[in-house]
Amino acid sequence: MPKHILRLVMLIVAGFAIAVLAKWYLTDKSFYRFGHYRADSVVEVAAQEPVIQTPRRCQTCHSERHAQWSANNHKTVICEVCHGPGRGHPQRVAKLTIPADTTKLCTLCHQRMAARPRAQPQIDPVRHSGGAQCIVCHNPHAPKLAGVVAKVEGNAAAGSKKHAASCASCHGAAGISPNDTWPNLAGQNAAYLVRILGAYKSGDQTDVMMSPMAKTLTDTDIQNLAAYYASLSCEAPPGEMGRGDNVAGKFLAAKNCAACHGETGITSNPAWPKLAGQKSAYLANVLKSFRGGLRKDPTMGGVARGLSDADIDNLAAFYAAQSCEPVTEPGKPK
Repeated sequence: MPKHILRLVMLIVAGFAIAVLAKWYLTDKSFYRFGHYRADSVVEVAAQEPVIQTPRRCQTCHSERHAQWSANNHKTVICEVCHGPGRGHPQRVAKLTIPADTTKLCTLCHQRMAARPRAQPQIDPVRHSGGAQCIVCHNPHAPKLAGVVAKVEGNAAAGSKKHAASCASCHGAAGISPNDTWPNLAGQNAAYLVRILGAYKSGDQTDVMMSPMAKTLTDTDIQNLAAYYASLSCEAPPGEMGRGDNVAGKFLAAKNCAACHGETGITSNPAWPKLAGQKSAYLANVLKSFRGGLRKDPTMGGVARGLSDADIDNLAAFYAAQSCEPVTEPGKPK
């Protein structure tokens, strides 16, 4: 055999022997005991603390939010999608991230795209909210807003009789309350009145005076009362303006309230209340009740918790000073 061929064969054999030795030396002794991986890695992986803790871990400390989340349409989105991995919380991590830019976060799933399924709620962020943060209107744990109730088909004449018998002493003969701490009902959205009276009747909302009264009403009574009050003129004599600053209230309203309640307190959603021209003292009391948790509403509770007493007085003064009728151009119907 020629020398150069012999050298080539010896080189190939030496390479093969080195490869076999390297494989034997470098391969972990537990490799392929259970399959094509290191058997010891099973124990190592099992010993690691999970990065994602899952909502079950959050339930112990955040039971109220967990209950809201699990009963609503975000229940398929686990906590750490928005708040970041929970590894080490709460022992080593004081607080998980609370998203600051909710518009950027929420549009990851809800920005309108042709490829997304139609069942997925989709919006154009600019047209939908004018750039306002999503949490202005939506509670992230229970994001679905109270929808418009079924069409109000009550009888206003029957509602007038029920009003005279049960409601006029507090809310006035024509739905304009004589007491600044009680709301005007004249001209209020009928769908909102049906919703709030139904909540008082069912116990979802509680009030010392309204809860017992609402429990005596039938569903037909509620529809009739809503139709009656919605048919009345909301124009009322000016009430007590309170201690607030109207100008400061306008700024706060634009930042916190306009997306749901309109620029001047006249909402485009009939399931929400009109605030324009309402009693200042009543508005202040209601906002403080939401802030303190006496009134339950995931959206309003979140907004009110960020308001000081001065902010609440300013908002109440601003809305009390607004016209309860929409402003229209000359020559156009309201």
